[in-house]
Amino acid sequence: MNNIWLKLLTWCLLFLPSLAWANEGLDIPEELKNKVSLDGLSGISLFFARTYNENLWLYAISCTVLMGVVGVAIAFVADLVLSAMGMDVHKIEHKE
Repeated sequence: MNNIWLKLLTWCLLFLPSLAWANEGLDIPEELKNKVSLDGLSGISLFFARTYNENLWLYAISCTVLMGVVGVAIAFVADLVLSAMGMDVHKIEHKE
C-alpha cells in the first residue's frame, strides 16, 4: 500500500507543475507586468534590475545562489570569530 502512495506522490510532484506551464492563452496579471526603472543605476544594481526585467527565472536563480554564498560567508566569518575566542566549533561531538 505504501508503494502506491509513493508512486502517486512522485507523479504529483513531477507532473503537476507542468499544468501550470501550459498557460499559453492566458493573460498576464497586472502585478506581473511591473518593470524596474533602469534610470540612474550602474554596476551590480543595473545587472540585477536588467535581469529582473528580462528574465525572471534567471533573476530568481541568481538571487538564490547569492543568498547561499552570503550564508556560507557568514558561517565562515562566525567560525573565525569563535575560533579567535577559543571555541573550537568544528569539533563538537554529537550525541545521539
